[in-house]
Amino acid sequence: MKIKVLMALCAIAALCGCQTSNQADYIQIGYGPSFEVAHAQCELRSGSVDQGYIAIGSPAFVAGAGLGNAIGNAVAEDQFMKNCLIINGWKLAPRGQKTSPTAVSSNPAVVTAGSGLMRPPGSWINAALLDWSAANKQCIAGNKPACSTRAKLGAQLRAAGINPAPI
Repeated sequence: MKIKVLMALCAIAALCGCQTSNQADYIQIGYGPSFEVAHAQCELRSGSVDQGYIAIGSPAFVAGAGLGNAIGNAVAEDQFMKNCLIINGWKLAPRGQKTSPTAVSSNPAVVTAGSGLMRPPGSWINAALLDWSAANKQCIAGNKPACSTRAKLGAQLRAAGINPAPI
């Protein structure tokens, strides 16, 4: 009996050791709160997916039913966390891709404007309008290259049916 318990504990420890998700495993894919805030919100709500169980029978059957229920609940919570974080703009990085807290800046889905501001992915029009506004301010200040950038962005925006105007 002790050997079976020891084997079960070793199996559980091995499975728990594989659970290593933290911010370093996630990349930002869209608008939303910081990882810490999103993770905390999702973790608070993840308990709502747990299912109870009723088991009548021998002690071994009841223990097995409890273990099965615990595994099922852990899988449901993990799936809930994954989906909740995606809704909040975070997803697991592809296997083998190293990420860090500054990895968001190297994420191709995040647009970096000429002003150095980071913007989540979205309509290119939003990024172009913000870049046009920054270039317009620099052009007014006397920066000649910014004037040519403003002209190019203005032409692209007018071709899309938007007439940029200074704010």
